Amino acid sequence: MVEIQKANMMQIAEHCGVSLKTVSRVLNHPEQVSPKTREAVRRSMEQCGFQVNLLAKGLKQNRTNIIIVFLDKHNGDYMNLWRSRMLKYLFRYSSGIGLKIIVSPSDSHGFLEDETDGFYLLSSGIADGAILLEYMAEDQRVGYLKRTGTPYVVLGQPEEQDIPAVSLDNFDVGLKGGRYLKEKGFKKICYLTNDVGFYSTKLRVGGFLEAVPEGRVIYGVRDAKTAYERTRELLQAGEADCIFTNGDDRFLGIYRAAAECGYRIPQDLGVLSADDLAVNEEAYPSLSSLGQDFEGLAENCITVLQSLLQKRQSHESVAHNQIFLPSTIIERESTGITGTEEKTDKTIKE
Repeated sequence: MVEIQKANMMQIAEHCGVSLKTVSRVLNHPEQVSPKTREAVRRSMEQCGFQVNLLAKGLKQNRTNIIIVFLDKHNGDYMNLWRSRMLKYLFRYSSGIGLKIIVSPSDSHGFLEDETDGFYLLSSGIADGAILLEYMAEDQRVGYLKRTGTPYVVLGQPEEQDIPAVSLDNFDVGLKGGRYLKEKGFKKICYLTNDVGFYSTKLRVGGFLEAVPEGRVIYGVRDAKTAYERTRELLQAGEADCIFTNGDDRFLGIYRAAAECGYRIPQDLGVLSADDLAVNEEAYPSLSSLGQDFEGLAENCITVLQSLLQKRQSHESVAHNQIFLPSTIIERESTGITGTEEKTDKTIKE
């Protein structure tokens, strides 16, 4: 079959044997079309060189189906393992319903001075709405989005009630993690966590201390290096038989400190991560963690944003939904042996 160059919608419909209405639905309401038909139409569009003029479409429909995902420079970096995995599921779900995502760096304390972020796309009408990846206190970006009436969702747990948000239930993370470790028989449980100023930290610590009132909390553990330093100090002082920490690569520092101090995991030291990432399974010993429904987080986040966009178009009143999902314990080797089992003799390296 001869390929059609710069085809129109009618030619696309003829090319893949569907109605013009079906092609229109694939472009404008893909969730109303079966995945098989949707894929066939999109394949036809690629083969025929069909292109959508997003600006013209946006002017006609008052929608471009483009959303901006803003990353704040959290702990000095825009990306970490959790954000990378979260973006993967946001991309996957949004693509399935015909939304396009643009990822933009931003600054929650002074974004207007940064011309590289995506607020220009929002103010120019090229993008419909925004997702803020993680909640930041006193976020200037939220103030801007509220003032301009831009639909947005925070993928994080905010302190304010009027911010639309989807998040893991952070209090539940601390509570379930603490209860699990206590039930395993660990006696000296220490929670290595982020800076005290983060609201998610406050919630997780609150849940942990409710489950383990005698537990110890160490703040300011941002990366593997500080996790190593704090863990080594605790082990040298004999003040920990279990470390509960946030995700990313912090466990690498804990594992290194344990090895240098002559502690075996989990016989002498249990380790639990608050974030379940792909690397946890590959670690040795494999790392127990609090499971997160990344797919559910992504789906709920996009669904809430879509609802806000539709209500803005129809001039309906907007309810600021907040959805908090529970976590689940995923037990692996790092806590697989109870803290009450016989300990080995440990030689602390000075």
